[in-house]
Amino acid sequence: MSNDQERLLITSRDPKRPYGARVTFQVLHGGNIGNLEHVSLLLESGAVATICPARSSSWEGGRRFNVLLEGFPTAAAAEEAGLRLAQALLIAAVSMNFGLVLNYHTHEPAVVFDRYRPSGASMSGEGHQSWGQSIVVDEIVDAYSVRSLDRAVFLSMELYCAGLLDLNERTRFITLVSALEPLAKQEGLGPAVDAFVEEAVSLLRGQTGICAELLLSLQGRLLQLKKTSVRQALFRLSDTWFPGNRDIRAAIDRAYSLRSQLLHEGALSDPDTDLMTEASLIAGVLREMYAKICGRELRS
Repeated sequence: MSNDQERLLITSRDPKRPYGARVTFQVLHGGNIGNLEHVSLLLESGAVATICPARSSSWEGGRRFNVLLEGFPTAAAAEEAGLRLAQALLIAAVSMNFGLVLNYHTHEPAVVFDRYRPSGASMSGEGHQSWGQSIVVDEIVDAYSVRSLDRAVFLSMELYCAGLLDLNERTRFITLVSALEPLAKQEGLGPAVDAFVEEAVSLLRGQTGICAELLLSLQGRLLQLKKTSVRQALFRLSDTWFPGNRDIRAAIDRAYSLRSQLLHEGALSDPDTDLMTEASLIAGVLREMYAKICGRELRS
């Protein structure tokens, strides 16, 4: 069936396409998404997505929007398309370099609904970067055509985009550096190391002077030795996407070390460290990696 035929079924409210998906997100300013309100996007699959304002409380920062994606023959198809739409929003935010937070209603960012079921009555009260509407529409529509990415990449982009909205420099830095970890795969160290670790675990189990709870904890820590450390995995990540670039490798290592200091000590050993600069360096590294993973050029 052609895209035009699909859209005809959707817009005519044909009962063959009863399901939709809703994605809710927040940005700092409406201008980040070109002040799009009540605008429909025609996606390459034939589906129709409509962006409209969503309710938010006065104490919440920024603007909240809903994107309604209609219509699908099954709830499963709607859920899958909703996840791709959430992914497209993250990719567009990365490309245009603004913060975006996905609001979860369940364990997934998209909520499936029956568009023919009435929702009932409801009541509510209560200098920035701007993009042209046509640019934003093009970015989201193009990003929707990107293949479904690994969920670890999705999580990394979500942490990155949310981190840009954090006004506290320490939590912003921690969130951006944390976005590296889902991309860093801890690989096994080979059969020789596995055999050594299993022998060590066997010896540990034979110890009678250690309480059972501590034995279980020590066993878990020993088994972790079968894989590379997070630091080594980050080095491999840098070498994979930026081969031979020692500066990026050093920047990632320094940022991870600073994050560890903050998380474990609550403060940095060098009080003159400029976390905003460090965060900007890691943000640039992440954006380059996302662009390569998605196979797209960054707009900003």
